[in-house]
Amino acid sequence: LNGNRKAVLVGINYFGTRAELRGCINDVRNMIGFIEPYGFQNTPNTMVVLTDDQQNPQFTPTRENITNALQWLVQGVRPGDILFFHFSGHGSRARDQDGDEADGYDETICPVDHEYAGMVHDDE
Repeated sequence: LNGNRKAVLVGINYFGTRAELRGCINDVRNMIGFIEPYGFQNTPNTMVVLTDDQQNPQFTPTRENITNALQWLVQGVRPGDILFFHFSGHGSRARDQDGDEADGYDETICPVDHEYAGMVHDDE
């Protein structure tokens, strides 16, 4: 396993909402500690961490930032590379629009701004 390693980790507690969770940011911190011994380095070139306690808007888990992080994750991937994605937060489902789901629904994750920016669908 000598390929490059890249990771995206997202934790959303939805602070101040009816759907507030506890522990999602801690899940991300714990997961970083779990994957580091497997060669994942917590550096800007190898890991993106999006949590809703961040002060820098570039690292808050908005729909745009999550989508951009996932695009970064797969960009330039080569055989032997190892990619890791972790999400801790709310998920949902939405009616399938392209007929690729046996149950008729896409699985989704709910970014911190999902109420106006929309959810991230499994087709994206």
